[in-house]
Amino acid sequence: MNKKFFELPLEKQERIIKAAYMVFAHDSYKNASMSRIADDGGISKSLLFHYFQNKKDLYLYLWKNINRISNEIELKYYYKETSDFFEAMTQKVLARCEFMRTAPDEYLFSVRALFAENPEIREATGKSYDKTYEDVADRMLGDLDLSVFRPGVDVRMLLEEIDSYLMRCVWQMLSAGKLDPDGLEKDFLKRVGQWRTAYLK
Repeated sequence: MNKKFFELPLEKQERIIKAAYMVFAHDSYKNASMSRIADDGGISKSLLFHYFQNKKDLYLYLWKNINRISNEIELKYYYKETSDFFEAMTQKVLARCEFMRTAPDEYLFSVRALFAENPEIREATGKSYDKTYEDVADRMLGDLDLSVFRPGVDVRMLLEEIDSYLMRCVWQMLSAGKLDPDGLEKDFLKRVGQWRTAYLK
């Protein structure tokens, strides 16, 4: 990526990035058009390639930016200190639903990126996701009161099962071509009650 991109007025940077999220959110990596991104972003295609060497360069920049967007939404709407595992998970899921509502193209892009058909893209996003997941899991489990769980419960395994459930939900949304934050929120809150009954003392 050419650092001169950041010398553009902020409004112009945001317009280009917003256009890129929109195009990549609604089409596959292979079929997404750099010409359309340039047109929607209000710049020439040659200038877009001046700032981003190629489509992969732009795509991975957008991917790196997703964590910042997600964290800002979580901190703004839902974050509060808690030692309760299920309350912490609920905050994260409600923040994810808010992400879908407030930045649907960015969220849909993030899902497409994880399931990208291009092996290079999928490998890059997968490695990044796995590292972020492990870092968040370590930090989260270190801050929570795990003594409330029944003896023998592997909380990290439970966390992985919940994450698998969430990934299945977003995959279904991607397959349907429509985000459903209200449905996810309702289903997750119902499941939390069951998990509390099943896993807590």
